[in-house]
Amino acid sequence: MSSSERKLIIVSGFGPFIGHEEINASWEAVKLLPELLTHNGIEYDLEKRLVSVEYEAVDEACAEIWSRQPEMVIHVGVSGIAQCVYVEKLAYNHKFRRPDNSGQYLSNGSCVLPHNGKANVLRCGLDVDKIVEAVNATCEACVAPAIPNNSHKSLGATRASKNVGDFLCGYIYLKSLDVDSKRSLFVHVPPVNKPFSTEQTADIVLKIIEQCVQQVAASECTN
Repeated sequence: MSSSERKLIIVSGFGPFIGHEEINASWEAVKLLPELLTHNGIEYDLEKRLVSVEYEAVDEACAEIWSRQPEMVIHVGVSGIAQCVYVEKLAYNHKFRRPDNSGQYLSNGSCVLPHNGKANVLRCGLDVDKIVEAVNATCEACVAPAIPNNSHKSLGATRASKNVGDFLCGYIYLKSLDVDSKRSLFVHVPPVNKPFSTEQTADIVLKIIEQCVQQVAASECTN
């Protein structure tokens, strides 16, 4: 199949920022993803995009990404408190009060969205719980250590989350959900080797992408 016939998936990762100055685990994992994905005989190009931790850079990236009419957009960011890979269910539009890498702030801590105006919350149209369940069932080798004071119960490779945060991770997710909530997802990865290696994290992210592709393809078949 020629590249012009393949469908496009764009996966973004972030560059360094305060607290993650040397490397950003999100981009390290994204870089290891394959260039090509196949599902039910359909080929998908996986294009990887590095985004600077700046509001303007996110605006420009999202505009360019969606202008290309991708089949799926997966944003990946790092969370210093993530115990495993978090699959985010929603994004907020009322608490972006931190300065970005260039020292710029978002006016009033929110933005006016082209399609959803001043909506406070946008929710992912994919079945996040189903994604988490499926990935955990196929990633038995990737199990995070038990969380203290939580009955010593180990975590699977992924978990669903409703806390994408109030920085550029939440902002880029908000911008993409505004364009197409059924083709957008945000994934938070933990720092490198806390607990997963970059290779393990990349494998988990790839499995998440595969589940997204399955859901989008199934939705297209029923429409």
